[in-house]
Amino acid sequence: MWTKDNKSYILFGTTLQMPPPSTGRPRVLLFDIGGVCVVSPFQAILDYEKSKGIPPGWVNYSIAASSPNGAWQKIERGDILMNAAFFQEFKSDLSDEKRWRIYYAKHLAATRKEKLSDAAEEAAFQVPPVPDIDAEWLYWEMMRIAREPDPYMYPALKKMRKAADQSNGKLILAALSNTSIFPRDHPYNENIYAGSRNKHLKDIFDVFISSAHVGMRKPDEPIYRYTITRIHEFVKTKYGGLGVKAEDFTFVDDIGANLRTARRLGMSTIKVQLGRADKAVEELEKLTGLSLKDDAKARL
Repeated sequence: MWTKDNKSYILFGTTLQMPPPSTGRPRVLLFDIGGVCVVSPFQAILDYEKSKGIPPGWVNYSIAASSPNGAWQKIERGDILMNAAFFQEFKSDLSDEKRWRIYYAKHLAATRKEKLSDAAEEAAFQVPPVPDIDAEWLYWEMMRIAREPDPYMYPALKKMRKAADQSNGKLILAALSNTSIFPRDHPYNENIYAGSRNKHLKDIFDVFISSAHVGMRKPDEPIYRYTITRIHEFVKTKYGGLGVKAEDFTFVDDIGANLRTARRLGMSTIKVQLGRADKAVEELEKLTGLSLKDDAKARL
């Protein structure tokens, strides 16, 4: 039975109080994790390439060029298990000779400031061997680095969480991250991006979308639409009102392709440059009107 006076349902003798209706749509801040909330795993790639004399950018180029069905994409969708077969396939993707020749020509053109056609002609005949990359070591080094909370964004997130708790549903914090599922007995499997100093990171967010657990990944549109729906359901269930739509979102990510999809769907975006989450925090301050900087950074 619906009771109009106090907006409650009486069901089998139990009174269910409905949440107070919102007077408008809330603001949703949607965060990527790696390279935004925690230290970027890309730093491990750059350090590895530098230490091995590999032209910088090759690993990222190879991963992107293997899309949509490379080992990296499969593991982030949860299509395959993280085992020896995955690391073998990942290494094979990083050893593709045709892909390497294309990249090396682009690298020559950029470093010499010459036409790509001239560099491609040289690369067709004189190109170093494909770099021999220890794919398994590199992967775990990336994951190790990504266990450290970003010293600028993490304290800002804690302040935003406090503000969201006091906003009565006007500010929603959520995460959309490309992830992977670690082997059951691996020490990193205690939690997604968990570590001794950021094991409570997931608790900051009202909704947390993990690519490997939902079978979709950025920058593909379906996972964004799924995320919008999940957050809309959360808002409607907890706060009532109008729910949310894409235009209510600001998406914070460090990869251009991920941000382009968000903008195409109607979201506002903030890009985090490698190692410069402090600049993104400044943009979030302007957007929210909150004081988010912590001169002492995080005391973690």
